[in-house]
Formats: sequence, C-alpha cells, structure tokens
Amino acid sequence: MRKAFVLAIIAFCCFMACSCGGGAGTAVKNSGLELVRSYPEKPSGASGALAEGTLYKAGKINVPVLQGTYEQMGKQYGALLKKELNEDYNGVVDGLKGIEGLNLEDLQEMGNSVYEKYPQKYKDIINGLAESSGLGLAKAKVLNMQEIYISTALVDWARKHMSQCSGMAAWGPYTSGGPLVFGRNYDLGFVNHQYATMTVYNPIDGSIPTASFTFAGCIYVTSGMNSSGVFLELNNGSTSDPSDLTAERPWAPVELFSFLEQSTSLDQLATYFNATNPDLAYIVQGADKNSAASFEWSTNGAEMRGPDKDGLLVATNHFVDPAWGIPLPAPETDVDFTVKRRENLLALGEQNKGKLTPEVMMKVISTPFEDGGAFRAPNLTSYEIVAQPAELTVWVRVPEYQDWVKIDLKPYFLQ
Repeated sequence: MRKAFVLAIIAFCCFMACSCGGGAGTAVKNSGLELVRSYPEKPSGASGALAEGTLYKAGKINVPVLQGTYEQMGKQYGALLKKELNEDYNGVVDGLKGIEGLNLEDLQEMGNSVYEKYPQKYKDIINGLAESSGLGLAKAKVLNMQEIYISTALVDWARKHMSQCSGMAAWGPYTSGGPLVFGRNYDLGFVNHQYATMTVYNPIDGSIPTASFTFAGCIYVTSGMNSSGVFLELNNGSTSDPSDLTAERPWAPVELFSFLEQSTSLDQLATYFNATNPDLAYIVQGADKNSAASFEWSTNGAEMRGPDKDGLLVATNHFVDPAWGIPLPAPETDVDFTVKRRENLLALGEQNKGKLTPEVMMKVISTPFEDGGAFRAPNLTSYEIVAQPAELTVWVRVPEYQDWVKIDLKPYFLQ
C-alpha cells in the first residue's frame, strides 16, 4: 500500500452533494439545539436522562447523541442517519466513475484492511450502523474510510494545493485569566458540507463519553472532546517524518478515539502518546481546562512540546521541539506554508494577548493566510472549531455552508 494513498486523509477530500434528512422539531430545554428525531431502542443499563439515540441539529450540522453498548450506539447512528449514510455511500461510489486507477474493489480492500485493525468495540459501532442503516457491512467499511478514497482520486489536486491544518490554544495571560480557548482549522479541501457531523458517544462500559466531529459514517476522531474536558485535534506531520505507512499498526484516528475515552486530563492523555507509535507521522494538539500541549507523533516515538509562550501554543505541520534536531522547512520546499502559517498565528496571538475569548479566537483562525492568518480560502479550509474545555462547549463553522454555531455538549454527556 502506497503512503500517498493513506496520506489523503490529511491532504484533501471532496464529496458529492446530497440533501440531509430533516423533520420539524423544537429546541430541547437547555440545549440550544433542535430535536430532529429519535431511535426508540432503550439500551440495557442506559441512564434515564436519554432513553434512546437522538438526532439534533446545530444549524445545519447533524448532532446524533448515542448511548448504550457500542453495537447499540452503532444501531442508533445508522437508524438516525440512514438517509444521509446511504446517499453518502452512493456519492462516493458514483465519484469513482471515469477515475483511472481507482475502483470499488480498491475501496473495499482499504476498508477491510483498516476495519480489521480496529478494536472490537469500534468494529461493533460499524457493525450496528451497517445493520440499521441498511448499508450492510461491506458498504459501511467503505464509508468509514470515505475521506481517504475521494482524496486519493484527486491526489494531483492535493499535491498542487497541499491543504493542511492549523491549531492555536490560549490561556492564562492570553485570556486575562479566562478559560482556555482552542482554535482549529481543518484543511482538507472542499468537502461535502452536508455530512458534517458532531457525534456524541455515551458508552455504558465505563469509558468516558466522547464527542467526535467528522463526516457521517466515519468512526474515529480527528477533532474531539470528552466529558472530562479533554480536547484534541490532529494535523499532518509528514513534513518532518516522511516514513512510509506502517501497515500493521491501527490507523491513528481510531487510536485517538480510544485516547479520549480513557483520559481525564492532559497529563493522562500524554501517557497514551508515549506508549503508542502511529501508522504515519502526525502532530496532535491536546488540551484540558488548564493548559495545552503539542504531541509531535512520529512513527518511532513522540515528543510532548509545551507552549511557545506562557499561555500560548501554536502548531501547523512541522515538528518544532528542538529534541528532534530537525531544521525548519526551507522556503522552496515549504509548499504548504507551514512555517508562515505558524508565524502568522503567533503574531495574531501577540496582537490579541489578554483578549482571546472564543469570539476573538473565531476571528483569529478565520483570518485569511493572505491577510496574515492561517485560514485557507477558497475551498481549502473544510471546517473550523473553537473549543472551551472548561465549559464543554464548542463552536463550529463550515465555510460557505454554516456560519459559526454553538454546541454546548454538557446536556449530551450523560455520565
């Protein structure tokens, strides 16, 4: 398996359009979100606060709230988003027509390979989703890896544009003692906006409830927060470690799902990075209500990098910790502007020192690259997230589809 095939998740993705399922509803008390529909299966041992899987809307963003065993949560997911999941799968397959060198058999092979390395409980989610959505397991495996397939089909575009990701955390003197705030740009290209999904998992096996922001049918974490207020987001790190795929290892985003389900603090999160080597190189930013750190996660180990200034952390797509002994990318090779994007965010942090509220962070991470920021337009930044771990609250923006919308996760974390 070629590395370029797998790096697509952090290079580019494009999806076909479809309409999302709907339904009239009313705002749920204290949630701020609109109730769309429920799946009326009460999981054994589920809390009384929510007796079924329930779908909400935050503006145009789907927010399925699930609880029970992992298989039960998968069944709730599949039933609540049945229309979206089936149309999404059909769009992925239709997009293969006329694309040389990529066919349905390739998709199935990759889906199988990744699925086989999943922990059983996450397989159970996919299994349950496959059943209740009517997709069947083979199609559900394909849909789970949709970002990689479509990205690979358009890898030439990706190489020209080199879309990546940026992250910035502020606390202490940079928020004037206010709660830590994290801003994140997810740069994958012009994605299928209709499938942007904030999925809330409430397992009854003792794992920590976790919210993951991905696309419908994707069972992993590239941006997420748990009920303990631990937040993380993933960036591409291959600039600093271009090692080939280590095929026998699980795919890193599913490892991040597991990390969040087990971590009650940033320090605990760090132990999992130290004990796990990924399939490819990544740069993952983690935060709790007190501080943030960057985990420069190579295929041979991790370095936990602290803040750039007291209360300010910025990360883009190259390792910064001096322990690596790696020079900055040279201007002629810095095709994705990782150095300049980092410099821009550090400068914006200084300009807004003491004023970095969630609202200010939204403006900072939405500042276009050409105007001294890191936002990549048009059609490069897929979505943006601002998170406040102490409040269990996130704000999400999907450019050209959904302006900033607030999602207070507290009512949906059930433990």
